[in-house]
Amino acid sequence: MKSLYLRSGLALVCAALLNACGGGNGNLALSGTITGLTKPDLVLINNKTGEKLPIPANTSTFVFTKLAAVDEEFNVTVSTPPTGGSCKPVGTSNVGKANAYTSYSIQFACQANPWTLGGTVTGLTSSGLILANGADTVSVLPPASAGAPVSFTFGTKVGDGSPYGVTVLAQPKDPAQVCTLSNNVGTMPGSDFSGVTVTCK
Repeated sequence: MKSLYLRSGLALVCAALLNACGGGNGNLALSGTITGLTKPDLVLINNKTGEKLPIPANTSTFVFTKLAAVDEEFNVTVSTPPTGGSCKPVGTSNVGKANAYTSYSIQFACQANPWTLGGTVTGLTSSGLILANGADTVSVLPPASAGAPVSFTFGTKVGDGSPYGVTVLAQPKDPAQVCTLSNNVGTMPGSDFSGVTVTCK
């Protein structure tokens, strides 16, 4: 008799725990986290139900409105990428069967589209010119043909919509020259930008 009471009590405790964790048919909210989303217009979709979920810019969490049953399959992917960016699932967290663990651990990582930043140097006759965009630097050598313009690009790409600010880190020398900049501060457009102009005298 005592054993029967004990078993019944354990069953009630287990049921309560399942309820608290969202167990049972149609109780599990498919949800997760997003990192690096700075762009608008992202739409996620659960391909198993067809539900699409718009995600605003700078969002770090999401929850689908259609609840899933225990062991119901889910497959969450990107239906529409963010404007000027991209998002990918982290590992296989976006695919599986719903339970108290998997339903809340879907993860996506996003980034702004990377673009190349560069420009043109004119009038350079000496070596030693170093340009910088934040911590990223590039050395520019004088052209083989005197007076010819020299193109340059920074090695680290800049994210779509991110600010850039090019400065002269070191002026050319032997003989000394002074180089000035134009179009060197701005926001990265949705493409490579090679409009930074450096004039040396």
